[in-house]
Amino acid sequence: MSKIRLSICFLVFLSLFTKDTYSQDVHFSQRLVGDRQLNPSFTNRFDGNFQVITAYRQQWQSIGVPFTTGSLFFTKKFKTSIPVLEWFAGLAYANDKSGDAKLTMNQFQLNAGASYRYLQHKFTLAVQNGWIAKSFNQSGLSFPSQYDRNTGGFNENLSSGEAFAGENTSYYDLNIGVMWETEFGNEWKMTSGISLNHLIEPKESFFDLGNQKNRGVGGQFLAEKQLNEIIKLHPYLSYYWARGASEMLVGSAVSFPLEGFKKIDELKPFLYLRTGVDRITDAFVVGSRANFGKFDLGLSYDVNISDLELASNYQGGFELSLIFTARNPKLKNIRIPCERY
Repeated sequence: MSKIRLSICFLVFLSLFTKDTYSQDVHFSQRLVGDRQLNPSFTNRFDGNFQVITAYRQQWQSIGVPFTTGSLFFTKKFKTSIPVLEWFAGLAYANDKSGDAKLTMNQFQLNAGASYRYLQHKFTLAVQNGWIAKSFNQSGLSFPSQYDRNTGGFNENLSSGEAFAGENTSYYDLNIGVMWETEFGNEWKMTSGISLNHLIEPKESFFDLGNQKNRGVGGQFLAEKQLNEIIKLHPYLSYYWARGASEMLVGSAVSFPLEGFKKIDELKPFLYLRTGVDRITDAFVVGSRANFGKFDLGLSYDVNISDLELASNYQGGFELSLIFTARNPKLKNIRIPCERY
């Protein structure tokens, strides 16, 4: 194993198991997936009866065991007797596997909320109840106390010297989110949201210690600007902060219809930069979405530009998502009943 890989594995191990560091939440680079992962109110941001989203992400394959993440969202809308009021509820599942320790996370979430429309404004509030189960595997890991001076290598038969309480842990998590959508004239549409994550600061540790998941605050801002009869601009900004971690994604997409092309209705290429106010810039996110009927397919790649590019050779994360939206039924013909029959 190279020195670079040894260093990376050691840093990953520290981030997973030491008391004074903080674990990272599951995140995606594509906006339509990442917003819903961060803010439960965004799960209701679609026009239709119900929506299903699936996403897959793989990163760091070039420096060792790849990190893989998969997610599934299902959201259903419920009409009320009040035309401006709408309820929605849904389920979400995420699976994440990372590093030589085979750290595995299974996350189950129940989202529920309501949207209220007033004139050109729409306000949404949602609550997210989650159950997270994590586990890891010690086999194949090497600890400092297992270094054997007699052989000049690591001996897995020696004691690790680590007082693990177990290889499994689980906890309940609570998040809330709000969203505001509005329009300015016929050219501008804007959406902003705020989320409060890990409100009860659940205990998260493989040691018999009181390590807690820190509360986090997230914000999203996106807009839609009609540049001309064909092209639309979609600027975007997302920021998340918790003690010990922060992330900002900023950039834009453009969308345009593909008239005369039977397969794809609309194409939306995008370019984002992942950085932070108090952290280094680490990646460009380049990709595109393609809309065809009730389906929306997204493909993106993170180009690593941080100091880690010495080991990754500018390779980052590959991400794929597929969205299905069931449209509300529309009456095509209106018939006037005949009084004679």
